[in-house]
Amino acid sequence: MKRLFALTAMAALCAAPALAGPKDQSKSGLIGPQALTGNATVNNTTTAFSYQIKGCKLQIKAKGLAGVTDGDVIVCVAGADVIASGGGINPPGGGNSIVVVGEAKSGGLGLKADLGEIGCGGVAAINFNGNLACYLDDAAYRANAGTWQAVCVLPSVPIGNAAVEPTTLKGDPTQNIVVGLCQNFTTLGARITPPPSALIGTQGSYTALAPP
Repeated sequence: MKRLFALTAMAALCAAPALAGPKDQSKSGLIGPQALTGNATVNNTTTAFSYQIKGCKLQIKAKGLAGVTDGDVIVCVAGADVIASGGGINPPGGGNSIVVVGEAKSGGLGLKADLGEIGCGGVAAINFNGNLACYLDDAAYRANAGTWQAVCVLPSVPIGNAAVEPTTLKGDPTQNIVVGLCQNFTTLGARITPPPSALIGTQGSYTALAPP
């Protein structure tokens, strides 16, 4: 049954393609939502922050992050509603979330996650109402068997990364980059509770004032 749950993992990617093929891709920016200028980590006018999904490969990139040092862990949570009858999620669908992590370097982030490690591409699906947000580190939350599982409450089901050779952080080879999936089968809008650490970026865009 766990494999059935995990096959729907690809639907958690914000606006990601429902069928994970080699030409499927989506891109979007992230901004600090606390103010027009952003927050203490993300300056909306100077920080470059974005994600890209191609097939089952997710990349989250950032340059110009403030207050982070090399090796600091960034936690990102992606979520969406999904219909995947082959995975047991029938209309009107159910929500899910994926927890991934990356390491800061030189004031930036280069997070690369292979969602095939939790079953991406195993069934046909559509997904909608997508979102992506990133947070400063909370080690207890993002541990492989961390508190993210406890806040993935019934009827949602937490599924950890069970890949034979999961990709791990360079600074901590025991920490999986793709941490796990929280899947709901019947409730639209169901999402995992995010980490209690500071929100630094969420899917969105910044529009500068046009010159007169």
